[in-house]
Amino acid sequence: SGAYDVQMDWIKRQLAAHADGIRRAESPMAALAHQSFAMVRDKIFDVVNNDFGDGYLCLVGGIQINLPVPMEDHFLPCTFEM
Repeated sequence: SGAYDVQMDWIKRQLAAHADGIRRAESPMAALAHQSFAMVRDKIFDVVNNDFGDGYLCLVGGIQINLPVPMEDHFLPCTFEM
């Protein structure tokens, strides 16, 4: 489609600096997933505001691993911040 996707554009720009390292990694798809997670995690930590009162803010992040049928998908937890 010819539609402009702002989120995908941001992802591509962020990943561009890491493309060679990802390409040379033993498992490029795993390296791509981990780099993608790290850049989104860093952006979330940059913008999150926990100055909202007396409560707590819990951030859970990870990588969704989609597997073919008949296997079940998995979630790899990578961060838990409170």
